[in-house]
Amino acid sequence: MIVMGDIVVDDRELTERFVRAIGPDGQNRRKKATAVELRFDIDASSLPSDVKARLIALAGRHVTKKHELVIVSRRFRSQVRNREAAHEQFVDLLRQAVVRTAS
Repeated sequence: MIVMGDIVVDDRELTERFVRAIGPDGQNRRKKATAVELRFDIDASSLPSDVKARLIALAGRHVTKKHELVIVSRRFRSQVRNREAAHEQFVDLLRQAVVRTAS
């Protein structure tokens, strides 16, 4: 997937896992794995080092000690929609990390 300019992230660098989630108003409780957990190993990625550093700073608590970005989406009742939302959040974070801030 092309993030911005010449910054590209291969879909194989992302790991998805679907987990059970309680939907709005307690719907789908313990029945369906509708939530998605998206993982991205920042250190092992093909991103430039300055973008990696900005991504770690921007993502904050969503980055593990091993520099793995973890995005969880459980807002929607649909697995497909939660997957789309997690990917959108991932791309938004990457785009912010790509843009250099003025010093």
